Amino acid sequence: MTAVSEALFFSGYKFDALIESIRAGQKWQEIKQLLVENNLSNDTEYRIAASLQQAVYEVNEYNHLEEHSNAVWSVIFHPEGNLIASASADKTIKLWSRDGKLQKTLKAHTDKVSRISFSSDGKYLASASHDHTVKIWNLQQPEIEPLSLKSHRAPVVTVNFSPNSKILASGSLDKTIKIWTNTGVLLRTIKTKAVIQWVSFSPNGKIIAAANENGTVQFWNLNGKLLATLKHGYGNYNAPVYSVNFSPDGRSLVTASRDKTIKIWSFSRNRPILKKTISGHKKQVISANFSPDGKTIASSSTDKTIKIWDLDGTLLKSFSGHGDTVTQVSFSPDGQTMASASYDKTIKLWNLKNSSLNILQGHQHRVLGVSFSQDGQILASASQDNTIKLWSRTGKLLNTLRGHTDRVASVSFSPDGQILASGGYDNTVKLWYFNSPEKIWNWELLDDPQHWQPYDKDNQVLSLKNEKSTSYFREEGKIKDDLAGKLSCFVRVGNFCLVSLHKIIPFFPTNFSLLPHQSFESEKYRSLVNITLDSQVEVPSRLRCFPRSIGTVCVDWNWNTTYHSSHFTSKNINLIGHTDHVMSVSFSPNNQIIASSSKDKTVKLWNRQGKLLKTLVGHNEWVSSVSFSPDGKMLASASDDGTVKLWTNKGVLLKTINAHKNWILGVSFSPDGQAIATGSFDNTVKLWSINGELLKTFLKGASDSVTSVSFSPDGQVIASSSYDGKVKLWSLYDGSLLKTLSSHKDSVMSVSFSPDGKLLASGSRDNNVILWNLALDDLLKKGCSWVYDYLQTNPHVQERDRQLCENLNYGE
Repeated sequence: MTAVSEALFFSGYKFDALIESIRAGQKWQEIKQLLVENNLSNDTEYRIAASLQQAVYEVNEYNHLEEHSNAVWSVIFHPEGNLIASASADKTIKLWSRDGKLQKTLKAHTDKVSRISFSSDGKYLASASHDHTVKIWNLQQPEIEPLSLKSHRAPVVTVNFSPNSKILASGSLDKTIKIWTNTGVLLRTIKTKAVIQWVSFSPNGKIIAAANENGTVQFWNLNGKLLATLKHGYGNYNAPVYSVNFSPDGRSLVTASRDKTIKIWSFSRNRPILKKTISGHKKQVISANFSPDGKTIASSSTDKTIKIWDLDGTLLKSFSGHGDTVTQVSFSPDGQTMASASYDKTIKLWNLKNSSLNILQGHQHRVLGVSFSQDGQILASASQDNTIKLWSRTGKLLNTLRGHTDRVASVSFSPDGQILASGGYDNTVKLWYFNSPEKIWNWELLDDPQHWQPYDKDNQVLSLKNEKSTSYFREEGKIKDDLAGKLSCFVRVGNFCLVSLHKIIPFFPTNFSLLPHQSFESEKYRSLVNITLDSQVEVPSRLRCFPRSIGTVCVDWNWNTTYHSSHFTSKNINLIGHTDHVMSVSFSPNNQIIASSSKDKTVKLWNRQGKLLKTLVGHNEWVSSVSFSPDGKMLASASDDGTVKLWTNKGVLLKTINAHKNWILGVSFSPDGQAIATGSFDNTVKLWSINGELLKTFLKGASDSVTSVSFSPDGQVIASSSYDGKVKLWSLYDGSLLKTLSSHKDSVMSVSFSPDGKLLASGSRDNNVILWNLALDDLLKKGCSWVYDYLQTNPHVQERDRQLCENLNYGE
């Protein structure tokens, strides 16, 4: 199933790939339940999870509507955004709810319906047809026969309401533009010398732009006076212009043409001036339109794609999935959704606000190293911008550590989480000390929004107020009135007790102490309270708070948010001894030794106080990477001399492995300590026994120098990073390439699994860190949430697929 999903994904059918990945994930979950006592290889789960994460985070299509029996020529959103209308060569107009459910089919035309337009007040829908008529539908009474406007002598191919909904313009193959009232009275006929392809009003409603088959766009006022003509093509080349639309502010317009281009024009004093020509579609461009905020342009083409462009012509996104020409694209009023119509008889709905990958942005230069803390809650990244950044596992920036005077190449947490070691091109190793928590309190917050505020500062009293009661707190912890809820504890800071139920009041004390425990039960409220000392912010439902020497630090239960100006101290010490750039640092499992490797061809061992214990000499070139074995008894060092050396933790050389014929950039012990993985400039990843025996060479898919290797916590998968910007997952079971993750825009320099194996972090020369979600349960929920509307509303979904996600909580 994953093979099918990947084939669909890389063929551009990402929505179908997502469905297939969900099927594979659910099937794997069933197999695991049936064979719960069997020894299953987790590399299959990693393969499925990686395929699912790729589909979940890169898909934009979330539904496709399939009730038309012929080509769909037009699709638009209702001004309120809750309704979608589509017009088809099957002679019908269909109205859909935003979740994809068919609400109504409008039948009155006797030939193809080519274009539709909502009035801005949302009361009417106009339709243009090859039956030579324009019809106006009263959406408040759709069962009533529509008003039929008959004056054109050939197929009507375009229609549009004015911004005030009072008039509409229609264009026809009879080379005329007709202007009508919304009651059907013909006001004016404008005769032109070319077939009309598209008409649109300027935002002020005073100008009609008409795109013509002869390669021009003409601008008319409502009295039928020609104001200006623009020529889309060059020289004698006059490719038809298929669409023209004004920007929301009326200062620009965009045209789409058979010549495969999109052109952006300024429009001032009725004069269009070419500003930008955009080329990117492989075939003729059928439509182009501005987003509601005017900052981007969407285009559709006979090349079956939709593209989103910045106004400077930068391609932001390309959507594929349609099986034929995409005839029109339409933005929802809020700009978050896009609908597309196609000759393939479908309408597709695209979510433009997909959260996409968790890309951590903040470094100003290349990211050279990443490392998770032992509990998996914090990620450290090292950068060429001379800084280290600390992130929560959800991607929130917690802190930036500054102290290195040159690029930082590597970071490593001590297993107890109290120290971070960093190595840099300033030839130093730095140890950053964190404040150790003296005690941890856990508690929850009330669901109902309540606030606390200083009540009587002079008498050192705080009050908790809501609609039903007021509770008073004095510094000694006595409570004057009843408290609706359960008070677990509170902290005295100076002369105040700090208690909060919803908001946090700014307060910066110098000391605090824990007051005696107080408990008040209530049936209405199940929990209380957080204690914190930071600025006023919303807080989540559960927190953990740590009394520290610098104050109280509170974080939410998943470590998403830190409620303190600084989670860590800035205290650090320098370990000076290397005479060239420090390339790698690694903590021993017992927290007592730090190993560092350098371009000076040595490895140095330090204690956690910064004292140099030993210098290991033996490599003939740079030592690029060091790694302790899980039991801490051995140390592996990898070098540009193509060898890996195994040392005791006292610095005695045990073995030299002639591992590669080129530089070795990464080395890592397996979780059981029985194997070593190496990654090299020779484009390979190799697996070795600790006795130096070559166990496997991973070749397939390695297309560039390997910069880093990391074992999954279960020891069944190796992740590798490379200069080609890719992260690869390899099976240790059979050596196969499980998945290639390709979202970085430059070389990936480092990879690191979280201790629970649910996240993989990668750091790149594109200045970014990506957190790849490999938690199958979480990905299945996200995937099912994405496809839920489609599974429930599309009549062509097989019944077994309609129940595909019924056991999951889609909303999470």
